Amino acid sequence: MSDPRRTPHGPEKVPDRQPPPDPTDLTNQRSLQHGAASRWLVPSAVLAVVAVVLYVLAFQLQLILPLIGILFAVGMWLAMLLVSRRPGDIRAQNRTLAWLMGALAAGVFAILVAIYVVEVTTDLVR
Repeated sequence: MSDPRRTPHGPEKVPDRQPPPDPTDLTNQRSLQHGAASRWLVPSAVLAVVAVVLYVLAFQLQLILPLIGILFAVGMWLAMLLVSRRPGDIRAQNRTLAWLMGALAAGVFAILVAIYVVEVTTDLVR
């Protein structure tokens, strides 16, 4: 029988019992663990610019929804910029930027679909 005073306990024992990190798990991806905020800001800026251009073109069809879309895209990108300039934990910052970019993409898509639906339904009514 081993001496219980010689066996590791507490934090010394924990790494031995934990499974190795799964590289395919989303929380273990390199883009969330390390890296600069530009990894999220540049693609989201491209997405926001494309969305604003599409909304400006949609002004020929409507006024309110494209204006809401422009304000949403610019506001979300500015929120991402503010989060990227905040000091703190890189993992938390990258995770927040990822969520904001996902919300930007989903919101831009939803507003574009809403513009399309409004135009199709008004054409059916006419």
